[in-house]
Amino acid sequence: MALRDVTAREMVAASPLNDIHGSFIDETIGIVARQTRDTVSFAVGSPSREALDLVGAEDLASTVIAREGASALGYTITEGEPELREAVASAARGRGMRANAEEVLISAGALQGIDLLCRVYLRPGDVVVAESPAFANALSAFRNHGAHVLEVPVDEEGMDVHYAARLLRRDGIRPRMFFVVPNFQNPTGETLSERRREALCALAANCGAIVVEDDPYALLRYRGHDVAPIASLAVKADVVSVGSYSKTFLPGLRVGWVIAPTEVVRRMAAAKQCIDSSTGTLGQRMVLEFLRRGGADAHVERLRDLYREKQERGRAALAREFAGTGVSWNDPEGGFYFWVKLPQGMDARALLDVALEEGVAFVPGQAFTVARDHSSALRFSISAPTPDRIDEGVRRLRRAFDRMRA
Repeated sequence: MALRDVTAREMVAASPLNDIHGSFIDETIGIVARQTRDTVSFAVGSPSREALDLVGAEDLASTVIAREGASALGYTITEGEPELREAVASAARGRGMRANAEEVLISAGALQGIDLLCRVYLRPGDVVVAESPAFANALSAFRNHGAHVLEVPVDEEGMDVHYAARLLRRDGIRPRMFFVVPNFQNPTGETLSERRREALCALAANCGAIVVEDDPYALLRYRGHDVAPIASLAVKADVVSVGSYSKTFLPGLRVGWVIAPTEVVRRMAAAKQCIDSSTGTLGQRMVLEFLRRGGADAHVERLRDLYREKQERGRAALAREFAGTGVSWNDPEGGFYFWVKLPQGMDARALLDVALEEGVAFVPGQAFTVARDHSSALRFSISAPTPDRIDEGVRRLRRAFDRMRA
């Protein structure tokens, strides 16, 4: 029998592709970009243009390249620039955490840090306990690594840890990981209370599970008082901290970090060498240049002032336009998000289609879950539009809402 070459089409047919879970949050960026009409976007959870302009990126980049030449554009150490690792560790110690530079890995954004932790800790079939609603990209990362996600409701104190404990006990589940965004959670904006942080540590220790604390919004508090990081409270539980410069500096540089035991950092570095070898050198050195110049604390204060005004305008606009409609929303003390609940039976994904016709965008609540029902809710982000555009966007959202009810 004669042999013949197998075509690529036949190979794909013979070897089905893996299911890969993505993020509707990121898809909305493309959806908004393709709009031909003017669109106010409450969809993206990234710094505003005004915030990016405060950084002085052009001067930082030109300074680094002029001083360091081609080395700023070459490969660097997989674990990250040593000085930046120490800067991350020092900032963590300032928040009450025990950390040294050897326990820091510089990742290409916080999401890569989460993915690397999945590679180190998770095996197919493991259970991850996560908030519901939760950071959609993280949910997809867990599922792409073969984990099962156990979703636990979020209320005004963050993840309901006692509910999680009852659920685990009832079903005899021993999770491998707990995942939380403790401050101004994505997508609800809620903050995990101190008593629940302590309860989470106790539950994780009892289960022999790791706690992953993804904390990119901690510095963006506009009211109230800071709550101690979970990693600073843990006595018996193992806590790994994930952070990012994306919300307070330049998201496009993709510079984040993970603080973990040195053996975990070693394994993450080995995994990272098979992905991108190292986080971009220029981006890391631009962060370092910014930190060396001082003024980082003053920069964060300017960001707080900027976003505080936007949050206040968003809150006032929602109250003005949606009073008496059955629409409700929460009252976060910081971060980028409101969690908006529509009247029962109104579907946020259907509302988005109408809203785009009116020139306004948001992310439907169902993007932030695996199996729970958040179809009558939406994430409303105040970070990108100017205050005046927030007012206009909420007016457009009300018009879309009225069309849905008609």
